[in-house]
Amino acid sequence: MTWNRFTYMINTKTWCQTFFFSFSLIVFSFESLGQWSDYGVWSSISCSQDLSDDFSFSANASMRAGYDFTRIESVFSNVSISKKLSPIAKGLKLDASLRLGMSKTSTYLWQPIRRLSASLKWKTDISENLTFSSRVRYQTAAKGILANPDSRELRSAARLKSGLTYYVSKKLRVGLYTEIFTRPQDLGWIYTDHRIKLVINVKTSKRRWASFGYQIEQQKNTPDPWTEHRVICGFDLEMKRRKAEK
Repeated sequence: MTWNRFTYMINTKTWCQTFFFSFSLIVFSFESLGQWSDYGVWSSISCSQDLSDDFSFSANASMRAGYDFTRIESVFSNVSISKKLSPIAKGLKLDASLRLGMSKTSTYLWQPIRRLSASLKWKTDISENLTFSSRVRYQTAAKGILANPDSRELRSAARLKSGLTYYVSKKLRVGLYTEIFTRPQDLGWIYTDHRIKLVINVKTSKRRWASFGYQIEQQKNTPDPWTEHRVICGFDLEMKRRKAEK
């Protein structure tokens, strides 16, 4: 075994240990802060395609269940379009998305979901196998306007997400992500939620990926803070780019 190969194995082991150790610490700290907890699952099927060198399109269908896996909370679809901003900075991308769907209230009634969002994303390589990514998103959402005409207030949020992705091989990558939510209150913005997520992506075949993960979300600045635990499973298809006709 060569020295370079031995060093690579040590570095790989160190990064994996760091991922899981950091995640475990955050899990225990989050659990200690919540006064009550809920468990559920988030599932999704998505596809994406490059429209040109700078533009890409994606769409997905999602279902989310909660209340300790006993009730469907929401079903919805997202469509988004992204543009690379390479002339400004390498790895920079602008994204706009629309979400439409339905969610269930505490009285078991379905209400419509509509959400518009704009995101600025940036990704850079730290090493040959490790990348850092960050995203700033602003979103405006509405729930229940059709079901309850008296409730016409739009809810906005600004979100900051960052994460590390480690490429174990061409068919396997592991990501650790954290996200902070802020929402308008009175004349300013207040920190309201925090997420931590561990995701494993496995390539099942050419341009097809399956993802499995675990997410914890902790509410902040409320008299009765809660903690949500979510199992994540998804399937993604990267569609082949169409060649221009001659």
